[in-house]
Amino acid sequence: MATEKVSFLESQQSREIIELSQLLQETSDNVTTSPSGLPLSAKRPVIKKILEAMAAGIDVSSIFGNVVKAASTKDLVLKKLAYIYISTQAEQNADLVILAINTFQKDLHDENLFVRGLALRTLCSMRLSEYVPYMLESLNSALKDSSAYVRKTALISCIKVFHLSPEHVLDTTLIDQLYKTLGDRDPEVVANCVVALNEILHSQGGMTVNKKVALYLLQRIRDFNEWHQCLILNTLVRYKPNEDDEIYDIMNLLDDRLKHHNSGVQLAAMKLFIYLTINIPEIHEDLYKRVREPLLTLLSLGNPEIAYSCLEHLILLVKSAPQLFQSDYKQFYRRIKEPSFVTLKKLELFQEVATDINAKEIVDEISCYITSDNGAIANKSIQTISNIAIRIGSILTYSLEIFIKLLETGKDNIVSGIITILEDLLNESPDKFDGLLSVLPSIWASVDLTSPAGPAFLNLLMTVGNTLPETPYILESLIEDIENYPGTSFRLQLLNSSVALFLLRPAECKDMLAKLFKYTMKSTEHLEVRERSLFLYQLLRFDIETAKKIFDFRHETTKISNKNLWNTTKGRPLYEFNTLSITYGKPSEQFIVDTGPTFYWQSNQEIDSQFSPTLEFDTASEHNRDTFTLSSENPIDADANVFKSCWSKFINSDQLEISLPETSMLVKSLTLDDIEDVFKESNIFTMASGNTGDVLKFFLYSKEENSHVLILCELKINIHLASANINIKTGYLPQDEIGSDAQETELFKYSQHFSHYLTTCLQNLKNLISEKLSYLKNLTNNMVSNKEYQTYLDSERIYTCSKCHTHLAEHKELISKAFQGRLGRAYLFNAVENVCLGQKEDRTLITGVHTVKDISCIGCNTVIGWKYVSICLSRRSEVQRE
Repeated sequence: MATEKVSFLESQQSREIIELSQLLQETSDNVTTSPSGLPLSAKRPVIKKILEAMAAGIDVSSIFGNVVKAASTKDLVLKKLAYIYISTQAEQNADLVILAINTFQKDLHDENLFVRGLALRTLCSMRLSEYVPYMLESLNSALKDSSAYVRKTALISCIKVFHLSPEHVLDTTLIDQLYKTLGDRDPEVVANCVVALNEILHSQGGMTVNKKVALYLLQRIRDFNEWHQCLILNTLVRYKPNEDDEIYDIMNLLDDRLKHHNSGVQLAAMKLFIYLTINIPEIHEDLYKRVREPLLTLLSLGNPEIAYSCLEHLILLVKSAPQLFQSDYKQFYRRIKEPSFVTLKKLELFQEVATDINAKEIVDEISCYITSDNGAIANKSIQTISNIAIRIGSILTYSLEIFIKLLETGKDNIVSGIITILEDLLNESPDKFDGLLSVLPSIWASVDLTSPAGPAFLNLLMTVGNTLPETPYILESLIEDIENYPGTSFRLQLLNSSVALFLLRPAECKDMLAKLFKYTMKSTEHLEVRERSLFLYQLLRFDIETAKKIFDFRHETTKISNKNLWNTTKGRPLYEFNTLSITYGKPSEQFIVDTGPTFYWQSNQEIDSQFSPTLEFDTASEHNRDTFTLSSENPIDADANVFKSCWSKFINSDQLEISLPETSMLVKSLTLDDIEDVFKESNIFTMASGNTGDVLKFFLYSKEENSHVLILCELKINIHLASANINIKTGYLPQDEIGSDAQETELFKYSQHFSHYLTTCLQNLKNLISEKLSYLKNLTNNMVSNKEYQTYLDSERIYTCSKCHTHLAEHKELISKAFQGRLGRAYLFNAVENVCLGQKEDRTLITGVHTVKDISCIGCNTVIGWKYVSICLSRRSEVQRE
């Protein structure tokens, strides 16, 4: 019966697949245009059903050929769906994949950059090693594509192909091509190239970083986004300069990275500084001072995860430089609503930064945490005070006084916690415990004897039992109630304490000790307790003098335990800086199964002996870009004949394609004059402009101020494809050619600089679009509403203008009330509404000189506060309102 059921289901599914195959063949290949102007194919719903069946576990491999045919379409959505099917079913249809290869090859030359990228990504995602040669050929071509998007896709695809067939990648010239791609004009392409090289050359220690590569990456570091900067800085760790002057130059070049707004960039820069100076101990103190302020700034940002990571790194640094944060201990005080894991880490740091000068204030601060409702914080605070008192003897008496006051509160968790650590303090200085001993009889009932505090309390009684008259009665009470304390450690310590007190005061303890021996020698007792009881009984019975010698001892001084003992290993923690090892508190090899290659310093000869192809880029190009300036004078006075003549005459040209995903569709809201004004502000002049459908076309020209190079450009912005095609030609006007010895490479260099300059201008169109849309929005709101509200805040609690009651901010945006303005008290908000900004100016405030803009209410134009534009401690821009 079960067999018939399965057979029926299989036949039903087979009929469904046949129907889908027939429907796919019968559906027209024609592509229509949707209301939004996008291509739309009738086959799209059929492919969706096929993917749904595939997701349900139905075998749809039989219609592979039909789906490949459907992939040849102008409908981008249909093409994506078909490629998903092809990449998933390729392994089951290895013989038919050759049909898809032809489609891929055709799409790799499509005018749409997204189609080219999709084809390349899908081709390299197929897990078929026999098609690797096709993949490598496509990758070599794509790495030279005019679109940065396609080049980025190609670099990530290189990693996929490498994991599919490492030998094919390593035996070809692809590695050489990747090193050449490091000189790409697009920073994201360069970053992806570094990722690809590190992944492919992982077994060889990653990408080779010699002096030329290091200088090039350092000069372009500001072009990368935050996370790519972290990648570059971590890669540069492998480079070891030969001269100290070069080290200092690198550190000075990257000094501003220590003040970057992204914590990852700051820590990556610190790690590079540490690596560079690891063998120069004489400047370690200066280095620590250099990274001190950035770490303290990160700690104050308020993000608990970042604060925790900073504290871990602070603990690591303070072990190497104990006096580094001696005067900054108040920065580590607990804050309101601070997560417990941050407070616990601060307590660990307090143990390291405490000195004879600040120990008393630190102990006072920590003692306030002991009464916290959080038991972990309370216990850690007690332990921290104990460790500080043991390390700094001058604070021991003061710490004991605090503990005595806390013991008198009678709170169970506090009493148990203090009792647990008192043994260490007692061993450190027994002569200072007179005040504490008088408190023990009154607080023993508050001790949780079932916790670790139980054996500690008994051990304390054993140590000071001869000086307290109440000690025998306390032990007798515990022996009478021993059944309520089943813990093995408690009973073992009870035996030890009772025998020790018997040797000192036999008359008072004889009967209770006999009762204890009788109970603990029972056959039902724990084996370890029973053997201990028998041993002590025989010892007292046959050789009481030896027993007195055994129990007449002084504990050795207890040292502070350190779970992160690996941190004291010479040199090792510096190699783990800015890694998970700092958070885990142990070397990486203890929690990473395959750590990969370990990097240590190499000489230049060692680096040069490794694989290091010649890089085809100018390491000074980024420096030259800083001196690249466009002249504000019109070089040809909009003479079309001169433009046409130069365009046909100039031989040096450069073409590229860039994507404008956030700008292109919004350009429709601008006129050609608006765009030309943006170019003109950047000293780029327009010869002619126009539009054909979704394509905007501009002929632009400009002149480099220093070299007199004339730059001509044809710019096409395709709104539909969200891309821009740029064709640049460079040369000299006839009057500038006399005496000019510029080479073709120099003209190409200026072409690259201008392309970067123009790309920045295109990105700046977003600002103009935002301003224009904002103006239209404000105008519409003012026309619709009787009141001049831009935004109505629908919240239970809001802040309004005191004069016209215009809504300004919600209560949830309030950060702090502890500010002072020119007219009195001021509030700090994260964001406000319905205000307009004034002119930017430098103003002296309580916290220093800041760049601010006054903000005014749009309802009554009253100045109600200011906005921070630039803040001394690199904080994010926030709005403060009086």
